[in-house]
Amino acid sequence: KNGLLSFIAPRFPNWSWVAYAMDTTYAIIDSFEIVGPSYFTDSHDFLMLDNGNYILLGGEYQYLDMTQYGGIEFHRVEGCIIQETSDEGEIIFEWNSFDYFNVEDGLHLSFTTQPIDYVHANSIEVDHDGNFILSSRHLCEITKIDRLNGDIIWRLGGINNEFTFTENINNGHITPQPFCRQHDVRVLDNGNITFFDNGNEKNPRFSRVVE
Repeated sequence: KNGLLSFIAPRFPNWSWVAYAMDTTYAIIDSFEIVGPSYFTDSHDFLMLDNGNYILLGGEYQYLDMTQYGGIEFHRVEGCIIQETSDEGEIIFEWNSFDYFNVEDGLHLSFTTQPIDYVHANSIEVDHDGNFILSSRHLCEITKIDRLNGDIIWRLGGINNEFTFTENINNGHITPQPFCRQHDVRVLDNGNITFFDNGNEKNPRFSRVVE
């Protein structure tokens, strides 16, 4: 809304992701990265708000005992970080998926591969009430998160789904829901949400846009 353009690109040679802002002449005027000694910036989404704050998705690796799931004792697991920062660089809000999502909630994953990317967040949106709506592809879940304390307000889809779907569901998915592996959750002016239902794990496979 401030007229700038943004994009996310890797910084070589180590492929660390950076969000860039450009003016109308396509000149880069600023760059943004997630803050934290063990965090890394995610490549999926970047929001710049009207008040100058910006929101980045990031990740963090933790080593967890996955032997009960067929993995190893010190297994590298990738979690999701949400970070809102002021235009002066002060961290306003931070959220870590390891505090709220269980690794076993990830669907269609192998718990023997390295690393286990159990969340794979791919979009974040600010709802009309100011709270966050997060799309987590590997959970097959859309989650609303309280922007003040980080608590989960509701969970749509996945193992922890809290909603009843009126759509006829007969697509062979591992959970009784009409979407999976979704992307790009956005809020419309009327409060409805839209997203792209990739449908990778449906039988038969098909994708679509959903409101």
